[in-house]
Amino acid sequence: MAEDKRFYSRYRVNLESRASLPSGTNFNLEVLDISVEGAKLRADRDLSIQKGDIVFLLIKAPKKLKVKGEVRWTRKEGRGVEFGVKFVEVDMAIRETLASIISEYALSSLSDEYFK
Repeated sequence: MAEDKRFYSRYRVNLESRASLPSGTNFNLEVLDISVEGAKLRADRDLSIQKGDIVFLLIKAPKKLKVKGEVRWTRKEGRGVEFGVKFVEVDMAIRETLASIISEYALSSLSDEYFK
């Protein structure tokens, strides 16, 4: 099993997202997990997307998040594709929105024992 080199924790989510490529191609995605550094995404159709490509994401969470990502890996899944992005050009406003989204999921994943 490959060693996980991520510094930040990832949280499983089920969020809708819209993405666009610099070429103008737009498509819907599902965000499968998210961290401060990036996200795992799934498209229901095959995309000609490759490692190194840039995608612009609009993640539909309680607070909408617009963020730029660089594709780090891709994997064909059935008729669609899963891929991971590393967020790039993250300013303070984006970081604050990410922290807000992630903290909601982190708190919801705590067991009831923690609150006793």
